[in-house]
Amino acid sequence: MPTFLGVVVGVFVGVLVVVIAGRKARAPGIDPTQLTFEPALIAQLRALIAENHQIQAIKLLRESNPGLSLVTAKNIVDRLSVTAAGPPAPAPPEASGQPPEQWADHAPSSSPVPFDVELEVRQLKLQGHLVHAIKLVREHTGMGLKDAKEYVDGLT
Repeated sequence: MPTFLGVVVGVFVGVLVVVIAGRKARAPGIDPTQLTFEPALIAQLRALIAENHQIQAIKLLRESNPGLSLVTAKNIVDRLSVTAAGPPAPAPPEASGQPPEQWADHAPSSSPVPFDVELEVRQLKLQGHLVHAIKLVREHTGMGLKDAKEYVDGLT
C-alpha cells in the first residue's frame, strides 16, 4: 500500500510542478480608465509629439506609469496627437499583427471629448466637482446636459 500512496503523491507533485512552471509571469496591469496625469507630463508628451517623436512619448508615458501596456500607451499618444493634427488613419486590426483578442484596446474612452479635456474631467470628478466637470464637457463638445452628465457619470 505505501507504493500506491507514493505514486499518488508523486503524480500530484509532478502536476503541481508542471502547472507552476507553465505559468507566465505577468507584469501587473493597470486600468487605463483610472489614470490621471500631471500637467507637466502632458506638456512633455505634447512637446515630443509636436517634434514628431511619438516613440519617445510612448516610452516616457510607460516609464511614468509602470504596468501600462505598449498598446495602451500608443493609443494615449495617438489621442494626444489628434488635438494637433486630426485623427490618424486607423490600420485594419488584422494588419497590426496582433491576435484578435488584443484588437480592442482598453485605452481611455473613444468619446468625442478631446483627450486633454477628458483627463481634466476625470480629475474634476475624482475631486468631487461633478458640476464643473459636466460644464467642461458641454463647453468642449456641444453635448446637451443629459448627455454630458451621462458621459461624466460613465467615467470611472
